[in-house]
Amino acid sequence: MADKGIPAQTTREAASPDLAPFDPVPSGSALPDPVLPDPAQRPCRVSGILFDRQNSPANTKAVAAGCAALLVRHLHHFADWTVTNWKVGDHNTYSLATLCEDGLELLLVLASEPMEDVRWRLSARSAGEGALFDRKRREQLRSFGFAPAGDGLGWERDIRIASAQDAFNTARELLALLTEVFGFCGKAPLTFILILGQRAEQGLLYKSVAPDDLRKLLHGWGYRAEMGTTSSGHPMIRSGTGGYKFHILFVWPSADNRLFGCLNFITVFTGQQNLTLNVVNDISRSSRFGRLYLDDEGDLILERDISLTGGVATEYIHECLLDWACMMDSVTKKLDKHAKTSMVMH
Repeated sequence: MADKGIPAQTTREAASPDLAPFDPVPSGSALPDPVLPDPAQRPCRVSGILFDRQNSPANTKAVAAGCAALLVRHLHHFADWTVTNWKVGDHNTYSLATLCEDGLELLLVLASEPMEDVRWRLSARSAGEGALFDRKRREQLRSFGFAPAGDGLGWERDIRIASAQDAFNTARELLALLTEVFGFCGKAPLTFILILGQRAEQGLLYKSVAPDDLRKLLHGWGYRAEMGTTSSGHPMIRSGTGGYKFHILFVWPSADNRLFGCLNFITVFTGQQNLTLNVVNDISRSSRFGRLYLDDEGDLILERDISLTGGVATEYIHECLLDWACMMDSVTKKLDKHAKTSMVMH
């Protein structure tokens, strides 16, 4: 295939020569399409037929000519997070479905979120017996960069769609996958569903948050943020600012444990000597929005809870983080002052 200057997205070198009419999309194209939903109106859903049923089998060239342009527009719209101010919990899904000649019901799903690569997942089901993907197909899928999914229910890979050019490259690979690996020829229609969704109940305010969405917010505000789990298996975020390390724990889970209505900021001061309960209480009383206490191991714990009950703006969470940084700094200075006073007294 003549690449026409288009960089390959994977190490796979050969797309079918029949895809030559698949013209590249100029970088930076606006790609307007009247059927595409407005991201500001999410949640919303659009579905239809990408390539209609044909009276006679269509080769790869005919398939590309019939749906390539629309497919590129869909992929670019689905993965482009620069055209709108995204909100916490926003996510997009683009899926294609068709029936292969051998009776295999094929489903291709691409999932996109802000600041993340696109997860491309392929699954299938069949009324027949035996393995859905034979050895030849498994090898072909690996040549396209796919690997078995962790749950064993399909194959997946991560890709990047950050421009119209990336959307073109992905569409080219997707059509090659359909025609070369699964023999799509238009005997059954190729249908699409485009969903612009949101996880959290939101408007101007957020009543709950998913841990990974908070991680993205922290990154956007310049904080280090790494996902982890507590000893009891609950999600947490490891973060830090101004030389201080702290964790964010998630409290008040939803029924499915995906969203949480309260955030618990916590940090530990170790190696504190000569601390009495009176000293701890004096410092704790001066921390208006936090609490300070000694745990069973003698470590000094500083905590603060942020309730999302009733709904809060992301700006509120950001301000609470700034207050938290000031609180950690203030407690540290008071502990240092106490240590110096104790040294003088002793």
